[in-house]
Amino acid sequence: MQERRYRRYYVLLVENCILCYVTFPEKPAAKSYEELVTLLNNHLSPKPLSTAERFRFDKRDQKEGETIAEYIAQLKKLAIHCDFNASLNEKLRDRLVCGMRHAHIQKRLLSEKDLSFGKAVEISLAMESVAKDATELQSRNKTETGAVNKLQTRATPRNKHSKSNDYRKDTVRCYRCNGGGHTAQDCRFKDTVCHNCSKRGHIKKACRSNPKKPVRKKPIRYVDEHQDDGGDCIASLELNNLSSKDIIWINLKLNGISSQMELDTGSAVSVMAEDEFRRKFGKQKFRKPDMILRTYSEEHIKPVGCVDVQVEYNDSSYTLPLYVVQKGGPALLGRDWLRKIPLDWKVIKGTHAMHSVKVTSISEILDKYKDVFIDDVGTLKGITAKLSLKENNPKYVKARTVSFSLRAKVEEELERLEAEGTLTKVQHSEWATPIVPVLKKNGSVRICGDFKVTLNPVLNVDQYPLPKIDDIFANINGGSHFSKIDLKQAYLQLPVDEECKELLTINTHRGLYRYNRMAFGIASAPAIWQRTIEQILQGVPGTQCILDDMVITGKTDEEHLQNLEKVL
Repeated sequence: MQERRYRRYYVLLVENCILCYVTFPEKPAAKSYEELVTLLNNHLSPKPLSTAERFRFDKRDQKEGETIAEYIAQLKKLAIHCDFNASLNEKLRDRLVCGMRHAHIQKRLLSEKDLSFGKAVEISLAMESVAKDATELQSRNKTETGAVNKLQTRATPRNKHSKSNDYRKDTVRCYRCNGGGHTAQDCRFKDTVCHNCSKRGHIKKACRSNPKKPVRKKPIRYVDEHQDDGGDCIASLELNNLSSKDIIWINLKLNGISSQMELDTGSAVSVMAEDEFRRKFGKQKFRKPDMILRTYSEEHIKPVGCVDVQVEYNDSSYTLPLYVVQKGGPALLGRDWLRKIPLDWKVIKGTHAMHSVKVTSISEILDKYKDVFIDDVGTLKGITAKLSLKENNPKYVKARTVSFSLRAKVEEELERLEAEGTLTKVQHSEWATPIVPVLKKNGSVRICGDFKVTLNPVLNVDQYPLPKIDDIFANINGGSHFSKIDLKQAYLQLPVDEECKELLTINTHRGLYRYNRMAFGIASAPAIWQRTIEQILQGVPGTQCILDDMVITGKTDEEHLQNLEKVL
């Protein structure tokens, strides 16, 4: 049977001349069946070239309208024939970060230390979801405050043969709103959906349909949820004028996992956001909820499901229902659990009072961190700047003549920089950059190297975005008190890697000096410094820094001082 199949296959390919071509100069009959199959596979389905596939992979950026999950899937598909092998995850991470369309997500990924592909995916998807949720909440707030979302579908005219132009507006009665003084075509309710018949083109007041009777298969219970943090079923902090010190946290175990829930006596049931539930307990099946939640602002929220959890508190165990909602803030411990769990109110009251009385003044903070404000140039610990060259082609430029009026000030500044360790005197160097003395307002001079004639043309310039004004306002939005910190000679606070110091050699009328710290005039200096300072301030809320200027704020005076202390 295999022989007959081979013969049929052979005859078919001979008729099309393909087999003759791939076996030339030999005849097809001289080849075995396996050899013919291999030749034809190589001819009809050749293996893609890894170089071309890597080119397509490196050129693939996130397209407009494409979600991050879709973009990641496309990158994995393109990487199949790239032969990355052990470096696959590293290549996927780099392409994900470099091809990202969202600048704020890209900046967040670049500031992350020891970023892996899995962590990059997790951060990107989370930030994309947060941005989408924030947009939905903002649009909802606009609708609740009276904004009208105009629908694109136009209402069909009641009578296409009407001669509205022949009527006087003061004698026409509009069938859309039962109002006068305008025609139906000019009525502002022509795109409105009727609350009675659900048809577009009129309002309930002018509806001529019989009112609908609500049909319910089973009764639905509504539960009021008066909650205290941002989210879909969570009240806003600004609406309740609450701060973090007003929140009471309860520590307990859910299914053996330590958890923290916010005590909320205004909540009839205990709830948790779905993403937090999945993160702690993985995939579990929910039973269908028997109620619809209602917030204090009369919003109706249908839970994703309900599940019984094992609750442990003070050596006691309970099996209690937990309602899971699609979106929300912290988990809430409601009245249904309070009826079952006897809380230790003495401990709770003592802990809450201890956090409430903590008050710190600005003078106490400044006195505590007075070493930060000494006149010497500070030094970043554990971080060094590295410079990368396109080609190692040393360039030596002789020293430029300094005017006699500035010579004494330049020599004084060189001695000061050498004394504080910023500069080191050297006898020879393959690199040498002339200096440019800049006269400051106080009469002293700042020494800058003219690196555009030596180092900058052959330097691989680091790329890192500076914060936009919209991002700055968004980060400090809601602040009531502000502190501004100006970093003294910020670049000089960043040490340079030992291998790169020779690149920063300057040529003066007093000989060669080598920078031990990042110098002014380096093309990569702004990006390196901005990335470094954002890495240091990562996780500090209410803080924004642009190069050497820093702003710290908070919604309350206490929160502002806490953020300031974290920065210092």
